[in-house]
Amino acid sequence: MTGSGDARVSATATEWRRESRYYRRTPGLGWLLGLLLIPLLLGLIGWGTLGKPKVSVSAPSVSVTAPSLSVPSLDFAGLSILRNGNDFTLTGNLPDLNAKTALLNSLKAAFPGANFIDNLSIQTGVGAPDFTATGALFKASADIPDFDYKFDGSTITLTGTAPSDDVKAAAEAAAKAAWPNATIVNNIVVKGASAPGTTAPSGDCASLQSDIKAALTAPINFETDGVTLTPATQQMLTAVAAKIKACAQAKIAVTGYTDNTGNDGINIPLSNNRAKSVGDYLVSQGVSAGEVTTSGQGAANPVASNDTDAGRAQNRRVEITVS
Repeated sequence: MTGSGDARVSATATEWRRESRYYRRTPGLGWLLGLLLIPLLLGLIGWGTLGKPKVSVSAPSVSVTAPSLSVPSLDFAGLSILRNGNDFTLTGNLPDLNAKTALLNSLKAAFPGANFIDNLSIQTGVGAPDFTATGALFKASADIPDFDYKFDGSTITLTGTAPSDDVKAAAEAAAKAAWPNATIVNNIVVKGASAPGTTAPSGDCASLQSDIKAALTAPINFETDGVTLTPATQQMLTAVAAKIKACAQAKIAVTGYTDNTGNDGINIPLSNNRAKSVGDYLVSQGVSAGEVTTSGQGAANPVASNDTDAGRAQNRRVEITVS
């Protein structure tokens, strides 16, 4: 009994064992859904990133326009420089004292010992030419004792009496070299030359110029500050008209001048109107209107110094020239 019972227990005690086993479960529905949704979510995130508006940053365009280079236009203020032998009369406007000093120094260097009559005014803002070549211009015109040149805007007018065509041409060439962008008007007269297209009077008319000078026994005068001829002057001009009518083909130039008092804006119109009064009177006395020309030169070509009353009186004149 005893032996059989003990054996059963012993067998039971030794045979009872706990065994631990691990099983791999089959993935459920949740895992399968996760595997499908994760790529979808990543795709949506990527699409959102790509779908955002792009920010483009571009450098501003810079356009550089090169300045156009052009020769400045000339616009000189009214300025006159005229020579009467060793006297130089300077009239007009300059922008500052530096320009005035440059002009005077240029002339003094070219003509040491000359007498310079300074009637220049300072007017801020006006144009002024380069005066470094002024001395060379007057050197080229040294044989023109009454040489004068005027600046007006972009035009330079040369006047005076030259002994030859070469001297006249040299003065013009010097002016062009000094101011190549200016318009040069060369009104220099060659002494003894006839005007283009005309011939010198012949026969008895060869003495017409001296006959006119003899008939003008006194200066041509006008009523005070006016253009009306005085009775005495009208009487002289009647005799002059008779001389001119005797030479039907003679060309007559009547030129008015003033002293240097005032400026060109006043003097040139005044001298022109006085010359016209003389020309009109000659025509009224029978001289052909087509044979008479008139002009006013203002204070140009003085025949005496403007430093004295007597000199200024001589410069206020009207000349009648046969051409």
